[in-house]
Amino acid sequence: MIRLKGVRFAYPEGREVLAGCDLAVPRGAVVALAGPNGSGKTTLLKLAAGLLKPSSGAVGLEGKPVASWGRVARAKRLAYVPQTPLLPEDWPVRDLVALGDFPHQEAPPARRALSARLEEAKRAMELAEVWERPAGRLSGGEAQRVALARALVQDADALVLDEPTNHLDLKHQMGLYGLLAGVAAAGRAVLLSTHDLNLSRLFGQRLVVLDGGGRLRELPEDATLQRALLREVFGVGFVPQELGGVVCWLPDVRIEPESRGAGEPGKDENQDQTTGTDNGKGDR
Repeated sequence: MIRLKGVRFAYPEGREVLAGCDLAVPRGAVVALAGPNGSGKTTLLKLAAGLLKPSSGAVGLEGKPVASWGRVARAKRLAYVPQTPLLPEDWPVRDLVALGDFPHQEAPPARRALSARLEEAKRAMELAEVWERPAGRLSGGEAQRVALARALVQDADALVLDEPTNHLDLKHQMGLYGLLAGVAAAGRAVLLSTHDLNLSRLFGQRLVVLDGGGRLRELPEDATLQRALLREVFGVGFVPQELGGVVCWLPDVRIEPESRGAGEPGKDENQDQTTGTDNGKGDR
């Protein structure tokens, strides 16, 4: 459904974020993308959704270059939810969720009636209590669930979700991952980014890791190799914990995280070095 082949990407300032990435996301699968801040997760998802063009390599959707699909035709096949969705503050939730029907307002019509899709999304994201509330009065988690509901109404065969559990409490995180498992089981494809390695593993998602050097690496089957890869990528130690036959990884708090430079504390590249405020670059 989604394929990246030999994809490289560099921003105008010259920094190469992705250095030849291959990834296939078939129908029936949920693929979770992990990696440290600034490793390129958001960039890769935007490339997969056709919102950015690669410096080289190919990005495909349903066997065709993603850029060859028109905007409406692509939206019928792929729904994208950004890391921080923007919602007009004076719009009620019901109208915001209904925006997911936009690509279906042209011929041919949607596969299912809008009323059925709205009711299904409202129930799945537990929005009944805020259905008539304006977006400006929503909490961060409620706003995130509205954005996800809008994507469900879009009824696309591929979902590309940038940290979809952002702002969600544990109950709604688990509910969303269970929902996505059902979406995949129904024959759709899901590509998401995450910082929660263990929830992804517990829900049977295929986990791939951006290593901070622009390379995409599959999580090995062998637990010892998993531990070594995670230690290399995230710069912290991990201890294994088996839950229901799945090996999960807990940070080893006895080991100090590696500093990013000799004598310097770790610093988030998305933080302004003089003011300490977010400079708006996002998790690129």
